[in-house]
Amino acid sequence: METMNGEEGSMELFATNTSKVPYTVLIDYAERANLNSSGSSGLVVVRPGRSIVATLKRISESQTTSLRYSYSFLKGDYFAKSKNEPVYLIPLPEGTIATAIRMTHIENRLQPKEENTDYVGVSFRFGLPTEIVAPRKGVVTEISMDKYSEKDNLDFDRGENYIELFHDDGSLTKIMVLKPGSEKVKLGQLVFPGEVIAESAGEDYNSGFHVRLANLKPVKDGASTLKYEMTPMKFISKEGVSEIAEKQDLEVIYPQEVVTAEMSKKEKKTYEGENKD
Repeated sequence: METMNGEEGSMELFATNTSKVPYTVLIDYAERANLNSSGSSGLVVVRPGRSIVATLKRISESQTTSLRYSYSFLKGDYFAKSKNEPVYLIPLPEGTIATAIRMTHIENRLQPKEENTDYVGVSFRFGLPTEIVAPRKGVVTEISMDKYSEKDNLDFDRGENYIELFHDDGSLTKIMVLKPGSEKVKLGQLVFPGEVIAESAGEDYNSGFHVRLANLKPVKDGASTLKYEMTPMKFISKEGVSEIAEKQDLEVIYPQEVVTAEMSKKEKKTYEGENKD
């Protein structure tokens, strides 16, 4: 973020986003003397590149102006919405039988007085090493695949390998517990449901081979900060559509209507041309 003087005593705030996807920025004005920012809540989305995020106009020509501010920012688009509620593929090869489990908050492993019921994502367990696929259309925004575990019988590891995708609804999905160095994608790459992105891991966990998913979106956390909020995901399987409220065995399927749901007309036409019977 940077501040520049504009016309007629106004001040302009610029933000530079060097990534491939939008960021949400929340500006908190500590001092804004003789400057009018009407129509601006301080919450803006910054697209890739350099752009103006706020213009503060001088109120009185006879008075001086001063400005002090801080800001909070997170990857993702606060304002973006889906036309339809997204449905995820289970990120495993079609035909795989997986045990789906809603994950519990790490605090609950410490036996607290009260259970933390916050939603933290879903885990899919399976019997043998396999490929991991993209569960939704998205842009690869982060790849962390260089962590090797030196322990066995794990329940949880903060150093899990993961790939992160940004979706058109402004949210992010983290696909976790992946084989080190197995990524098949690059930063900024657009991937589609069912496309292989990595290889599985989990052999050093008590639960065995598994993959974890969590969907996050930036939300306001008070007047001056942002945080990520996790929202339940709906998954398609041979057994139907489910938010995985309880442990269940599911067979992985790739219905065309789910695979193409978030594609543009051009992307859908290309996909259908490549997948003719």
